[in-house]
Amino acid sequence: MADEGTRNIRIVLTAPHPGASDELQERIAEAMDASGVGEVDVVAVAHDGLEAAQMAAQLAPDIILLQEEMPGMSGYEAAGLVSLAAPDVASVLLVDAERGESTEVVARALRAGARAVISPSTPADQLLDLLGELSAITEARKRPEYELVTDPSKMPVTIAVTGAKGGTGKSILSVNLAVTFARKYAGQVVLVDFYGQFGNVALMLDLSPNYHIGELAAFVGELDSTILETHLATHADSGLRVLAGHPGSAGVGGRLTAEQEIGFLADLVGLLRRQYRFVFFDIPPLIGEASDYIFSRAQYIVLISALVDISAVRDTSQLYRQLVDHRIAPERIKLVVNRYSRSNELTLQDIEQATGTKVVHQIPEDPAAAIGSINEGSPAVVSRSGTPLARGVRELAELLEQSMAEERQRRQRAAHPGGEG
Repeated sequence: MADEGTRNIRIVLTAPHPGASDELQERIAEAMDASGVGEVDVVAVAHDGLEAAQMAAQLAPDIILLQEEMPGMSGYEAAGLVSLAAPDVASVLLVDAERGESTEVVARALRAGARAVISPSTPADQLLDLLGELSAITEARKRPEYELVTDPSKMPVTIAVTGAKGGTGKSILSVNLAVTFARKYAGQVVLVDFYGQFGNVALMLDLSPNYHIGELAAFVGELDSTILETHLATHADSGLRVLAGHPGSAGVGGRLTAEQEIGFLADLVGLLRRQYRFVFFDIPPLIGEASDYIFSRAQYIVLISALVDISAVRDTSQLYRQLVDHRIAPERIKLVVNRYSRSNELTLQDIEQATGTKVVHQIPEDPAAAIGSINEGSPAVVSRSGTPLARGVRELAELLEQSMAEERQRRQRAAHPGGEG
């Protein structure tokens, strides 16, 4: 095993005619010996373009050095095949120094899938540096972000919970839904109280956070994972991470310009998605550029309404249409009726007719569990797990997970249209 700091690089060379790669191989070996940082292992030498592509697919080297002109198939064609058959292999096109400086040649090589264009006479130390940089790209597979990109079951999901009118119990559902996920996916869930003023998420979780979202916004342009983590609080009973809303009257962005606020939100969402599998946002009923941006980044929008009066139905219908008009795909919007009771004067059919979409779930009216959990600062799914409210939230969580699973299956079928299942 190589010592820490060494580089063992597996390469395939190409030799259009016997001995064509000998000098290059010797110069690489000498430079590697002089550097003392590892070794280059030439696993094979290909003699034409097709053979080069075959070796890349069969031997999976870190790098393949392709001559521009080879029998039967040019280096450009070979690079294109390598990029398709062995995308983890970095193709480097060897082009005479004079031609290699041509913008047209470089552009053609990059379009074909090559990672770099160099001259066969490139000084050995420069060539060695390039090989090291290219081989290091494969180390990205060891980073946690690699699984987020390649494993559909670990891809981050952003869920915005919103409503068109206050008093529908939206924040209660946001908190209980996020806690339900946090208890199942330990250390992988965060909830952002997106209220620019008078956010109640911390209150409902009995938290006394040291920081809130308005203070975090002060780091616009400088926000990183360390700063973000210091501004999050933790709910002890579930492990849910929380970015609290502003307890006073200041906005989320404070004195930021609209452009700065969107920049801050872009950084915030990007960092949260790198660090957490499930990112929840509790969005107030006031729609603006900031909330529109969060909606655009969310995979699912849980639209909460109630059947308490005709204005709630009307406002929900208007918000649903506004979301669709902003190019939010209807299948991403999950209409949920809270505080549902057969004694409601309005029916599920009324809100479905008004919005033009189906109600995917209803959560029963349960004022005792709702008010008691708020007053105690303990979510119903924790302190009142057997109540209709808690059961309704768990069923909503299951519905969202089922939607996620179906989406993963659709993506897999799209990626492998000829596959089974």
